[in-house]
Amino acid sequence: MIKFRQIFLIILAIVIPVVRGQMEDISFGEKHIYVNTFQQYIEKIIFGSIGGIMQYLICCSIVEYYNPMPKNKLRLQNIFREIRYGIVQLIFGCFVSMSFYYYLYPYTPYYKYFETHDYTVFHFLYGITFHWLWTTCVGYWTHRMLHLKYFYRYIHSVHHSFKEPTAFCYCAAHPLEGFIEGNLLLHTAELILPIHPMQTMIYGGMMAFNDLFAHDGGKYDHSDHYRHHLYYVVNYGDAKIDRFFGTAYDPKNYPVKEKCTYLPDFKDKDHPLFQRYK
Repeated sequence: MIKFRQIFLIILAIVIPVVRGQMEDISFGEKHIYVNTFQQYIEKIIFGSIGGIMQYLICCSIVEYYNPMPKNKLRLQNIFREIRYGIVQLIFGCFVSMSFYYYLYPYTPYYKYFETHDYTVFHFLYGITFHWLWTTCVGYWTHRMLHLKYFYRYIHSVHHSFKEPTAFCYCAAHPLEGFIEGNLLLHTAELILPIHPMQTMIYGGMMAFNDLFAHDGGKYDHSDHYRHHLYYVVNYGDAKIDRFFGTAYDPKNYPVKEKCTYLPDFKDKDHPLFQRYK
């Protein structure tokens, strides 16, 4: 049987070659966004998808490599299934974002804002702050919405089919879920305030890393999102918002604990991760 370390090295060998030429025109000095012709639109979808998939495979592989959960047959099968869904999601997300910037962004109120205004530290600070507030608060309620019967059955159930997720699961979902919780949240913020598109893309990357660690279930899962996959109706988003709306996980409400199936093969019984999910 192939060991996980070998799989990790194989993935790295495949994805290490990086396409650099397409990154040269990305800068905050652009007038609005670097999708100005149909050729660029197609190129950015292709190379953006390749770059996103490379980042996904490399970063998730590294995080999973250091996750102490046993790399048994069940977990490896789970990872490969997550990757199949995740790659489709990343390609679709790139298509949606580039379509927004090519077809819709020219008709939005702040399309040429940075042609007449310099991009300053002030723009950076209020953009990051607003994006965080917007995606955190609205994101919580969109997640709650996805747990309504119709949305859960036809959309969100795909993501929740991974009851014991890994880092690879952060984007393993129905394409419409990625659109609602990713593309829609990020780009609607640009309709409310003048936010540089490059900053939107960077913040989207930050969201991806946060979700990556949340599904890894390790020490950087600050909102304890792993338990959301175990119990379904707790820990929808940021820990503070969950506590405020009464959806934070409380062990008193769950006398019968949901256990990870990987735990019997866990070697270090004193490890904090084992103690958390035993």
